[in-house]
Amino acid sequence: MKYSTAISRLTDVVDALDRAAEWPDTTVTAAFVFGTSLDRTADLDRIEVALVVAEAPEVVPWMSRPAHLEALASVLRFTKLPVSWQWRPAEWPVWNHEIDRAVRVWTAADGRDQRALDALAAGQLDDVTIEAPAGTVALVAELLVERDVGRRHLATVTESFHDKDWRRAHRGNGVYPEDHLWWATAGFLDLDDAVRRPDG
Repeated sequence: MKYSTAISRLTDVVDALDRAAEWPDTTVTAAFVFGTSLDRTADLDRIEVALVVAEAPEVVPWMSRPAHLEALASVLRFTKLPVSWQWRPAEWPVWNHEIDRAVRVWTAADGRDQRALDALAAGQLDDVTIEAPAGTVALVAELLVERDVGRRHLATVTESFHDKDWRRAHRGNGVYPEDHLWWATAGFLDLDDAVRRPDG
């Protein structure tokens, strides 16, 4: 995908978020672009977006796919775009071990950040704020917090896995309880591996 095409698809995401901001009960407060999507020379398959939500961290631990938020993404047709997304609670920084550099392109309060979008299109990020950990100590501290939440989330999913009511609430739109168990496991292990890495 050409980078110009990627920026056009990112504009589609921002337009959709503008619409959603007017709906009651929408908790998305900001959107950031991260990863190779910040590199104008990269050969992109997808745009990587971090969506910040006014939800408790326990609702959106790393790599989770909460049904109500995924339903919103589907309504906004993100599933039809070359976009991948991660949910991030507003209580935490947007960055972690995978989102090591992020540029905010939208907020619920102010809408699109055209200056940031123009900078991304031009590949000139010198004048935009890049969210990133201040250093290894800050990153590890954040990862420990996220790993603890991820561990509790995995325990909750595991304990609830055979409960009929829980399974009913976590099924639909092509998603099954097994998917939630996989996401909880993968999220915890990803964080645990990041904490255990020698450079961590």
